[in-house]
Amino acid sequence: AAVPAFAQAQTSIQLLGSVDVAVESLNKEASSSGKSDLQINDGIWGGSRVGIVGSEDLGNGLKAIFNLEYRARADTGRLANSTRFWQGQSWVGLDGGFGTIKLGRQAVALSYAIEAADLTGQSWYYSSDALAGYTSKRDNTISYVTPSLGGFKLYAGYGAGESEATNVAAGDVAKQGDYYSVAGVGDWGAFTFGVGYLSVDGGKINNVKRTNELGASIGTKIGPFGAGLAYAQNETKPVAGSSVKDKGYFGNLSYQVSDNGTAYLTYRREEFKRANNNKTSGVGLTYAHGLSKRTFVYGAVGIGKAEVPGQDNTKPRRIALGVRHFF
Repeated sequence: AAVPAFAQAQTSIQLLGSVDVAVESLNKEASSSGKSDLQINDGIWGGSRVGIVGSEDLGNGLKAIFNLEYRARADTGRLANSTRFWQGQSWVGLDGGFGTIKLGRQAVALSYAIEAADLTGQSWYYSSDALAGYTSKRDNTISYVTPSLGGFKLYAGYGAGESEATNVAAGDVAKQGDYYSVAGVGDWGAFTFGVGYLSVDGGKINNVKRTNELGASIGTKIGPFGAGLAYAQNETKPVAGSSVKDKGYFGNLSYQVSDNGTAYLTYRREEFKRANNNKTSGVGLTYAHGLSKRTFVYGAVGIGKAEVPGQDNTKPRRIALGVRHFF
């Protein structure tokens, strides 16, 4: 009984999170039912979540740190992902003058490179989230981040695939899903940039030798104006045959209209060679207004286009009015 009390006395713990719900109008091409629909949905801005973060001072500039993030749907009260309780990040680590080491489910190094130019924080319609199909968070990861080196940081991570595949006729299940990722991110005054790489071992299963992902971004924030550009590429290298590449392009602008309000304009386009040369694109426009430092109201519009060879193009349209409270 004394052990938890001791830990609580020595560890600084914070409860953080947000509740985000909106009224969303979808046309028939955006609705899963195939008909226009008015819905109450979670996560139009960034979703509802609860995070538990903590640290303990170990002396000599060394700290123990941890993060657990639960994702929920405030519109239904259900888990945001039926298979994960800690859907966000769940890691423990050490932080000091040498940098930061973390172990557990966490963001991959590549994600920091792509997100460096996304002024929306990967929120609302047509953000840079999962651009070209890259996975921003992975399980079973150990990562290292250098201290700031004149505004530049180097990120590196390795993840164990720990595949649970069975009845595989050929290939190496033990290697399937193993990955490594590296990235560099610079933040100098009004400008940020990032470049990163991630490689996933396919284990030569289902004719997949390796998947390579890369990304780069650049952004700036000058006074009330902001702008950013990002590129991502996702390449599958087969055991036999030619490589196939998916590509993604992202751009965003922002303008701080007032002390409490900011407008965002986003554009996203992707070309999926692995999915029969399908192409998607879209434009998003959002205005977020702070009623306080923690409570915001927002309006967002997203208009997209999906191009499938041999079929008519579809044009999904979404409109949302929502409230998000941070705690």
